[in-house]
Amino acid sequence: MSRKEKFGSPRVSGHREGTAEPSIIGTDSNQEEALPPRRRKHSTQMNRITKFYYNLLFLLFVSLVGGLFWYGLKFTE
Repeated sequence: MSRKEKFGSPRVSGHREGTAEPSIIGTDSNQEEALPPRRRKHSTQMNRITKFYYNLLFLLFVSLVGGLFWYGLKFTE
């Protein structure tokens, strides 16, 4: 079932009453290879891990820059 068929507006479907139904040739393979739910495939846990990783990289970068400034100031005196 396509997204339009599943979530189509009733207002639009009312205007198309005279049109033929779309053919469902080749949809048997879709049922055999069912996709996992979106919530399982793209979980919020993965988003938290990604955010933590990027925050850690930013913190390491800032500490590296701060350390290099400190090192430069310490040995240039």
